[in-house]
Amino acid sequence: MKNKSMKHWIVMLTLCGITISAIGLPVMTNGVFITPIATSLGVYRGSVAMHNTLTLFMKAIMSLYAGVLIKKYPFKLVILVGVLLAGISNILLGFSNSLVMFNILGIIRGIGSGLLAWVPVTIVVNEWFEEKHGLVMSIVLSFSSVTGAVFSPIFTNLIGTIGWEQSYQIMGLLIIAFTIPALVIPYTLNPRDSGYLPYGQVKDEQEPVDKKGLTIKREDQRSVNGLLFGMMFTFTLLQTMLIGVPQHFPGFAETINFTSGVGATMLSLAMLSSIAFKLGMGYISDFVGPIKSTLSMVFLVGLASLMIILFHSEGMLYAGALLFGAVFSIPSVSVTLLTKEFFGRYHFVRLYPILAFATSLGAAFSISLVGYIFDFTGSYIPAFIFSLVVNIVNFGILWAMVRLYKNK
Repeated sequence: MKNKSMKHWIVMLTLCGITISAIGLPVMTNGVFITPIATSLGVYRGSVAMHNTLTLFMKAIMSLYAGVLIKKYPFKLVILVGVLLAGISNILLGFSNSLVMFNILGIIRGIGSGLLAWVPVTIVVNEWFEEKHGLVMSIVLSFSSVTGAVFSPIFTNLIGTIGWEQSYQIMGLLIIAFTIPALVIPYTLNPRDSGYLPYGQVKDEQEPVDKKGLTIKREDQRSVNGLLFGMMFTFTLLQTMLIGVPQHFPGFAETINFTSGVGATMLSLAMLSSIAFKLGMGYISDFVGPIKSTLSMVFLVGLASLMIILFHSEGMLYAGALLFGAVFSIPSVSVTLLTKEFFGRYHFVRLYPILAFATSLGAAFSISLVGYIFDFTGSYIPAFIFSLVVNIVNFGILWAMVRLYKNK
């Protein structure tokens, strides 16, 4: 069986498409819709953002069950159900004119998104790639940000020309389209069933198999420290509560007398820089490890928050947005690599879904929280102060985790 082939990279590309459909389109580009919908319906921005909150909350719930479902049912069937739920519900959002319907469809969209990523995607990467695992993981997960960078200005222009209703319908069709390659190109969850070894694996060793049928390394069968995992969950939840902040850049720009176009540019810059940060995380981690690379990302997000609080010139806002893009590398790439670092591959399939739940839960609270902060204070500055505090706290939590891990 081949351990290096074009098929491995084709599988990676199909996972990039799933990431676009599950996260990039329904989550990373939704910020440009909040203000136009709120203005059109005459409601609070926080109330509009609630359907995004429900999407992420249900995605969090489904993260706990996605691993079980892909074991019980064919992998492609789970993906098909997920993309139909996510895509069709997004199309129907374009026909909605009440918050109740928005919230119902947001729930359905979240169920579909949870069946697509992050758990299924990371499990496939773990199974198909032994060598270059960190780099491939960062490439796949970075496509959520690629989508935000590319499609945020596109949807901003579409909303201005054809309205948010038809723009939402177009988004729904794109969600379905980007997942089609993963459905039609033949490959299995376990590469051996397709006649391949994991990329870079020298020989097909007889390794233990967990309850989901996934192979594990003997050297990664380590015990789980409950306190360490609790700190990891807290770190993940707090840090992920910040990823909804950039989605409000368009609204924030208007409150400080800039156009929504400046805010959309800020969002695009954050998405673009997040691509570099995600790719850099996987590459740098191979040299300095995931702990040091994560600490550097936490520091940059804290610095970006401080810059946006203190400086309101257009250039400094763009610079702050660029640095704030580092926030997206932490819940996706950092949490994945840290889980494997602290607990090993043996426990990854069992523990990562819980942390994936934390990432979606934190993001769910974040989007609505920032919206309501503005609704009740008339300013987005308190949201950036909150971001600064979270990064200071999480820097200390990660430092404590390292001390505990080394002592054990």
